Amino acid sequence: MNDIIAEDVEEIIRCGNGLEQFRERTVLIAGANSFLMSYLVYALLVNNKKNNCRTKIVALCRNRARAQERFGEWQEEAGLHLLLQDVRDPVGYGGTVDYCIHAASPAGIRSRQEYPLDTFQANLQGCANLLDFCREKEIKKFMLLSSVDVYGRCGKEGRLKETDIGALDWNYKRNAYACGKRAAETLCTLYHAQYGLPCVIARPFQVYGPGMSLTDGRLHGDIIRQIREKNSILLKSSGTAVRSFMYLKDATLAMLQVLLRGESGGIYNICDEDGECSVYGLAQRYAEAAGKRAGIEFSYDKRDTPEVKEALPAVVGDAARLRALGWKSSTSLKEGICRTMRHYCGAKGEGNDL
Repeated sequence: MNDIIAEDVEEIIRCGNGLEQFRERTVLIAGANSFLMSYLVYALLVNNKKNNCRTKIVALCRNRARAQERFGEWQEEAGLHLLLQDVRDPVGYGGTVDYCIHAASPAGIRSRQEYPLDTFQANLQGCANLLDFCREKEIKKFMLLSSVDVYGRCGKEGRLKETDIGALDWNYKRNAYACGKRAAETLCTLYHAQYGLPCVIARPFQVYGPGMSLTDGRLHGDIIRQIREKNSILLKSSGTAVRSFMYLKDATLAMLQVLLRGESGGIYNICDEDGECSVYGLAQRYAEAAGKRAGIEFSYDKRDTPEVKEALPAVVGDAARLRALGWKSSTSLKEGICRTMRHYCGAKGEGNDL
């Protein structure tokens, strides 16, 4: 664990007073080796060492190599149990479980497009398997990691609230991810309504930080990869689209609040109004954090690609429900980008060479 991640994890432990609720409990995390779940797993493991919490983390992962890459240095820890299987299969764990998180899904732009059926099944069938497993185990709380993509095209201005519903073409294969997340949300709502299963739904907007892929086609990873390779950022669009961005440390603390304090049956945006920025503004911030200011160019020959033509002009969220749980942001967009750049490029912050 490098210094940036270690510092963030220490801050999660310091601020996440709810971690005490995991003392001598078992947490099963499907998709534990994903970027979004990495800090939570690290925090639980470090908390075990620092505070002798004796939390058991059952890390359900499909890919052994990726799991070893993410958790290699922790494999001998007594609190970590790797469960290697596909979430589309019935959960193969016989022990007790107190909390469960479903975060297993292909998330990269390319993987969603190349394997739309696998993407849909991982979200829906995987969720059904986990919910049945949780009924049997009589768990304290189940959390579905959904997505901002479920909003579709809302046709409204302003920040998206959890009650907003937009149009989504379920017969368009590029929507397999969004439709799978919507279907999984419906399952959680029905299991809560019919069986009283304590379910909560978290909808992350765009989360960035150490540990994200630089090759899966998503915005932050693309920008950092281009800076590392040629100290230049190539934008496919005009860069005017506005998005909500949140640093991984803050997102982890937000998801902890939803898991531990969220109302059963509730839905919560994981976003930060202070993290709103245009794509071009984001590129400028990364260019400044690169020290030797990176150039920003525009690629006009890619304006007709689906990811550019179908991009919404604004996808920003309302975090009122999340703040009502006691969460607040502690990392500005500028600071989060500088920390992310230090992780990937060794930069010391704005004005310093890589």
